[in-house]
Amino acid sequence: GTWAMPVGTPYRIGAAGNQATCTAQGFVSTVFYLVVPYYYSSLSIYSCFAVLNSFKEEKYRHIEKWLHFGAMCISLPVAVFFAAREGINPSITVCFAGEYPFGCDQDANVPCQRGGDDLSMVFTQIYGVIYLCITLIIPPTSLLFLYVSIKKANRDRNRSVGKKKVIDEFRKAALKDISAQSGLYLLSFWSTH
Repeated sequence: GTWAMPVGTPYRIGAAGNQATCTAQGFVSTVFYLVVPYYYSSLSIYSCFAVLNSFKEEKYRHIEKWLHFGAMCISLPVAVFFAAREGINPSITVCFAGEYPFGCDQDANVPCQRGGDDLSMVFTQIYGVIYLCITLIIPPTSLLFLYVSIKKANRDRNRSVGKKKVIDEFRKAALKDISAQSGLYLLSFWSTH
């Protein structure tokens, strides 16, 4: 909240911190701003690997470390960049990556005291595209791939007999369940971001 903003920040009730507390809050906020949707997307990818490997964890366990590594590689550079360039400043409700005073980059009559430079704007746009890919492209693509993979396995169902037919019937039911779960997952993911 506003408690970490420097004392005397205009129009912010409860501002009781200093620039260091603001930078610390903004650093953590910036990291989590990217890490949370990344991990949601990672769940989609991980579930694909799990289903495609028949839940035999030893076959897909190795990707988990790369998913965690990717989370750090995506979030930490942007937080470090803005912290090092004095780009974490009071925003509307919390300290976050941006210019100070808020909106100075849009008004030529108000000089920016901290942040607001062209490189920071380019960096923000690049990470904006990455954020959109993480939230809007990766989860539905991986879940669609999962759906198509299971549907492909179901094609031979009509020619099956015996044990194979029972397994194929189970796959058909699982496909229906995965479709419903995927829709609910994407709805909850997108409604929280």
